[in-house]
Amino acid sequence: MLRLVPKYAAVAAMISAVTLPNSAAAQHPDVTFKHATGFPKALYMSQPAEFYGKRLAEETGGKVKIKFFYSGALGKANELLDLVKTGAIDMGAIVQDYFTSALPFAAMTNSLPMTFFDPEQAMNAAIALEQTNKSQIDELRRNNVKFLVYRYLPNYKLICTKPVKTMADLKKLKVRTFGNYMPKMFAAIGVTPVNVLPTENYEALKRGSMDCSYLTNANFLAYKLHEVAKYIIDVKFGGIHAFPLVMNLKKFEALPKETQAVMIKVGKEATKFATDQTEATEAAALKTMLSQGAQLIKFEEQEKLVKAVPNMVNLWVDAQSDKAAARKYADELMAIYNKNAKH
Repeated sequence: MLRLVPKYAAVAAMISAVTLPNSAAAQHPDVTFKHATGFPKALYMSQPAEFYGKRLAEETGGKVKIKFFYSGALGKANELLDLVKTGAIDMGAIVQDYFTSALPFAAMTNSLPMTFFDPEQAMNAAIALEQTNKSQIDELRRNNVKFLVYRYLPNYKLICTKPVKTMADLKKLKVRTFGNYMPKMFAAIGVTPVNVLPTENYEALKRGSMDCSYLTNANFLAYKLHEVAKYIIDVKFGGIHAFPLVMNLKKFEALPKETQAVMIKVGKEATKFATDQTEATEAAALKTMLSQGAQLIKFEEQEKLVKAVPNMVNLWVDAQSDKAAARKYADELMAIYNKNAKH
């Protein structure tokens, strides 16, 4: 069961008291929504959704509840968008880059490596454009989804079965990637990309069909990858806006306005919970893996790596069918990002 840090519970209670004092007494429907994810409950990225469910029940007097299904029990990670869109499930935690054809704009901040070295601000820029950019607004309505909870993942690194210190060490390695743009980045520096789901990483490293996994420290630990690949490579590939909680839009809009307002408010609380959680979880994961025998290897040629990678934003724009709309979206997003990013 998710234990809420006292300061989060206090903040949530204060917000509730100030903004929606009669929420629990309001005429909310008595309903339980099904939420699905392809990832395990133990994965720390599942905690913001649980936080959201707990707070939603509290705010509605126990009337609006969420039942969680983990590890692909209701569908694989690359099926969840369609399941939410059609109403087969009510909510899901999706990886946008698994759905680049359906969600090209929403997937941009989830797709591009070597671009967002302040991923929290990439997330915030994407949230802003959901309200102002017509292409983004139309895309979400076309897919019948409402984004409610957001989170980001910090700087991606490598965990490998051998030390990697230089560009020469990187070449010809087989590295886990996903989506359309990570493989392009790795191909540009001579790496062989291997597209596998996170749950398949352990066996791929153990069998030797993969030399390195491309994830974050917290995910390395969650999937116990340090047991089969002991070298954590301290390299910067940038972070991403990832793993939002989305709901079937028609079901959301069918709810009373007061219930919609509570769900949006609690979504903001859960997003803050996720943001506050991320960096501390990342640091704690590294400490744990090092205490269990992993080794931290400093990558010595970060600047060369950055120069070797093509401009990912331009690649993304070029790949879109409506290049004018894509360029407008990219320029607007990068303007917001660059104004606020700290890196």
